[in-house]
Amino acid sequence: MVRKNVARIALAAFACVLLSAPAWAQQTPSGIAGVVRDTSGGALPGVTVEAASPALIEKVRSVVTDGEGRYNIVDLRPGTYTVTFSLPGFSTFKREGITLSIGFTATVNADMQVGALEETITVTGAAPLVDTQNARQQKVMTSDTLTALPTGQQSVVTVIALTPGMTGNASVGGSTGAYHSQQLKGAFHGKRGSHVKFDGMRIDNYAGSGDSAGYLFNNQTVEETALETGGAGAESGTPNVGINMIPKEGGNSFKYGANGMYTNRSMQSSNLNDYLIGRGLSIVPKVDRMYDAGFTIGGPIRQNKVWFFASIRRWGTKNQAANLFWNATQGTPFYTPDLSRPAFRDEKYSSNAGRVTWQASQHNKFNFFVDIKHDCICDTGGAGSALGAGANSAREAVLTWDLWPNGIIQGTWSAPLTSKLLLEAGADMVMFHWPGNVPEGVSPNDISILETSTNFRYNQAGGIYNPVRRVGDRFAERFAISYVTGSHNFKTGLQWDQGYSDTDNLPLGMSIAPGIGYRFNRGVPTTIDYSATPRHETYYQKAELGLYAQDQWTVRRLTLNYGLRFDYYNGYIPAVDRRAGEFVPAVHFDAIHGAPSWQDWNPRTGLAYDLFGNGKTAVKASFGRYVAMTGNGQVSQYHPLNTSVNAANRSWNDANKNFRPDCDLHNFAANGECGPISNTNFGKTDPNAVQFADDIRYGSGARPYTWDISTEVQHQISGNLSVTGGYYHNWDGGFDVTDNLKVGPENYSTYCITAPKDARLPGGGGYQVCGLADINPGQFGQVTNLNTKSNNYGDQQRYNDFVSFAVDTRFASGLRFAGGVDTGRTVEDNCYTIDSPGYTTATAPQSLTTVHGETFCHNVTPLAGQTQVKLNGSYPLPAGFIVSGTYQNVPGTVWGATYAATTAEIKPSLGRDLSGATRTANVPLIMPNETREPRRTQIDMRIAKSFNLGAQRRLNANFDIYNITNNAAILGMNTTFGSSWLVPQSILGGRLLQFSGNFTF
Repeated sequence: MVRKNVARIALAAFACVLLSAPAWAQQTPSGIAGVVRDTSGGALPGVTVEAASPALIEKVRSVVTDGEGRYNIVDLRPGTYTVTFSLPGFSTFKREGITLSIGFTATVNADMQVGALEETITVTGAAPLVDTQNARQQKVMTSDTLTALPTGQQSVVTVIALTPGMTGNASVGGSTGAYHSQQLKGAFHGKRGSHVKFDGMRIDNYAGSGDSAGYLFNNQTVEETALETGGAGAESGTPNVGINMIPKEGGNSFKYGANGMYTNRSMQSSNLNDYLIGRGLSIVPKVDRMYDAGFTIGGPIRQNKVWFFASIRRWGTKNQAANLFWNATQGTPFYTPDLSRPAFRDEKYSSNAGRVTWQASQHNKFNFFVDIKHDCICDTGGAGSALGAGANSAREAVLTWDLWPNGIIQGTWSAPLTSKLLLEAGADMVMFHWPGNVPEGVSPNDISILETSTNFRYNQAGGIYNPVRRVGDRFAERFAISYVTGSHNFKTGLQWDQGYSDTDNLPLGMSIAPGIGYRFNRGVPTTIDYSATPRHETYYQKAELGLYAQDQWTVRRLTLNYGLRFDYYNGYIPAVDRRAGEFVPAVHFDAIHGAPSWQDWNPRTGLAYDLFGNGKTAVKASFGRYVAMTGNGQVSQYHPLNTSVNAANRSWNDANKNFRPDCDLHNFAANGECGPISNTNFGKTDPNAVQFADDIRYGSGARPYTWDISTEVQHQISGNLSVTGGYYHNWDGGFDVTDNLKVGPENYSTYCITAPKDARLPGGGGYQVCGLADINPGQFGQVTNLNTKSNNYGDQQRYNDFVSFAVDTRFASGLRFAGGVDTGRTVEDNCYTIDSPGYTTATAPQSLTTVHGETFCHNVTPLAGQTQVKLNGSYPLPAGFIVSGTYQNVPGTVWGATYAATTAEIKPSLGRDLSGATRTANVPLIMPNETREPRRTQIDMRIAKSFNLGAQRRLNANFDIYNITNNAAILGMNTTFGSSWLVPQSILGGRLLQFSGNFTF
């Protein structure tokens, strides 16, 4: 009953939004454009051009050629079209078999002969493969393509595996799970941050980071997947890759489908080998079960008037984690792996989705889509990198999630009022509720413990609190007007997104919780971590607004695209009333507006040149500015509970070895076994302890941004073969840094350490690591942080250069082959000092640490670390058999080595103990990108059999083999130097057999 009420409320809210605001329409629609001439080559104005397709509920879209004989039909759905040209005094000319994918404009020219209008000349030729109208770079994957390939449980990671230049998760048959694959979407050509959209609407979770997974889409509802990788027009707000799922619609005839897939642990090989055992791995990931079942139906409610499409799907995975076990001594200061109880990650998903398309009148079409889901990450197995805890956590140290309600409600409207004027509008709501649950066997009084020598957390979740309420909902509205003639295409509009995040953290320890955690080094207590609990934090994204205007002119062979986008962002924090906690008093804070308030002007320009005038070779170039993605992090950092300092630590010398701090935990000065607090602002309600300069909070240029330049040449060699080559360059700006106003570089003392001896370190170790720093004792704990622009201190840079070559073939024999090679170089420079000249993180501005003569602040990822080869293809065999496969060869995982150096090791160089009785300092031992694992090669194959059962009934049975070579590539490892250094935390799953099939009728 509760769930029904939630669904009713959601539907009512959606109706209100739809009635109150125009909104998000399908982005980058398809089109058909060209020139009509007579047999002498003269332009023919006034020709009626009609595009007809079963994909259109209105059946036909028509325009008239302009004075130059040009026409342009926009806002077409993906599908196969017939284009008809008619003009009194000329024979009708018809071109068949024009296939459109999303965002593709097909060039279809016509030469009309003098004759009777009743005479029809029909031409059936190969569909255009090159878009000579748009500078946009994109890759499109149809559901038929994905169904033909061994793609397993399809998700975002499937798209990554097929796209050269795209980095992200590796998966064997989709066994990583839906949330994990959609959470970590990777990057393209070094550009970070990806939007996943459904019908042009962003579906990320607002309460997470900028690209956290939100609505976990049902692939049975997806017709095509488009990756916009560059050259976007002013209507696009995506800084990296826009992954857009285009939904399926019904039709004028009923169609049904049933799909199924299954595999289990008996169908997966073990790839544990002597090398992995020597690296410390004792148990490898293994699929316990993976399933996917669904049913679809689509058809007319009323012919040519109302269509519907519906899908029911249930899917999930359960995987055994690598080298992670239950804790046999849970609730004690010790972790004892119970080797008889390996940890598992268990995900379950359900979808009940429906879409209705309504042609209300000749000029008004509406689409409505609803999918209210109940999902569950029922067990994390400790392998929770997608959950923010990393794969280096015990099973009890990662919360489980019950995702309810989770889903999407959206509606769109389009109105081609004339052949030249198009209006678009719509509204949507994405729901994502993800409270955390304490794993089985964990007591509210258990204290989280981090073993720093291995960076392994156990006994309790690391956040010191349990989010019993966590909501991250998104709302979006969009409106656009397009004016289109044969030579000119003008579009202007707005996009308005809102977000809401509400997190209520119920403490886990001792009644209302002391809010503490422990750190040990090699089993010896060293540090107490404090957290200011309880916390109830609410944020609003009042506006992520984009206003844009873009223009497109075609002059002979040249099409010029240019536009300007104004991006505005505004965050809001309501008044705060927090009850008292163990270490913090009750407090009230007034509401905060403009947290932050950003305005940016972003120009976009591009050109496409039809090199030979036949629509088969396009030279493209684009240049534009894009602002960074957003999530609740943009607002949460301004929350007064966070700016008041909500975390600190102090040293702990467990002299009597009872594993309990024998000191007054409420006295933050040194006493008993405990040293002084690391930040004297902890425990106070001082919202000015962390400050934000106006240069990053307000105005233009405060929001991080990316400039992107792309050049490509696309050539259609034959009717079935096209190739693309390109060079791509981008660079980032708008970096921010944190400056402690209470100290400066003069308040730090530098030191060196000698790297431990280890054959795996460069030169076997024993070298000097210098440029490290420790604050002088008199300034320890004095902190007032100011966040401001990095260019106030030095020149921070990050830029990428990439080249690529791709091929796409489709032959009459049924052979299909696609793929390419992509390589590049990334450079990051942060070589300046703010406060400490020492190492903080590998990319921190004050990382002037040197290792064998090189500094961490200049980080280069060379070609060897970026080169990818990705291929895929399919080929029909006799008797209805089809064989298909995919091939990936990508760089191996980068090594890291962070060493917890003790005071005894540091004192000879520093000349004193570390300040604040600190027991250890983290020291990097190898340069970023200096050493990495061997390249990873993965080969997957499918053998399918198609059965034609007559009357449009077809059964496809598939047998897939994933990771044919049983590759055991290491995907993640422990980078903390010590007993567990380089021990694999995740590896590519072993060879997996999978059975699947689909029945359509």
